[in-house]
Amino acid sequence: NNMKLVLTSSGISNKSIENELKNIIGEDFKDLKMLFCITASNYEGGEMNEWLIKNLEYLKKLGFKIDVCDINGIDIENFLPRFEWADVFYFEGGNTQWLRKCIKDSGLEEYLSKSLDTKVWIGASAGSCVLCPTICNSCQDLFDENIKGYPTDGLGLVDFQFIPHLNNEWFPKIREVNLKNASKNLKEIDGKKLYILDDNSAVFVNDKNIKVISEGKWFEM
Repeated sequence: NNMKLVLTSSGISNKSIENELKNIIGEDFKDLKMLFCITASNYEGGEMNEWLIKNLEYLKKLGFKIDVCDINGIDIENFLPRFEWADVFYFEGGNTQWLRKCIKDSGLEEYLSKSLDTKVWIGASAGSCVLCPTICNSCQDLFDENIKGYPTDGLGLVDFQFIPHLNNEWFPKIREVNLKNASKNLKEIDGKKLYILDDNSAVFVNDKNIKVISEGKWFEM
């Protein structure tokens, strides 16, 4: 099973990420079918919609055919054919715990492990964090998301923790010193590697190969 996953802070934010995406998809974006999941951003609304619209416009300009879908509240019979149709899944950012809960409750989770043999997952922020072993941990908690009563486990499709938005002004706690501190606790619990990326960086997982592409700052622990 050759999984292709792209974990980003804020999507295809520069030319280097775009070029590497072309490499792992192995073809031009024109007419590639994309399922664009807005579940995480729907939870947040407001400011979130500004960059949601920007991302959509940009992806359209790149040539993707886009179906916008929210898996919350739609029967699996309605959204599964749309996932089947797509070549690429794009999971937008927003609230990580909410997205995780919706993937669990909607029935999508069982389908994902089978379908990712042939499809590419691109995550932005929350859409990347849900792929990890846990989504509620000493590093992730620095985002101050509303996590009461929500799942703490991620999908476990990657064997590392991903922390987006390094040095982003909207997330004042996501700074190197805080993360190094918080990670001591996390690594004691799960012993996983951490990738911490800014908005100009992405982790590409192609089968077992992991590659970071960046025009900004990132570090691993």
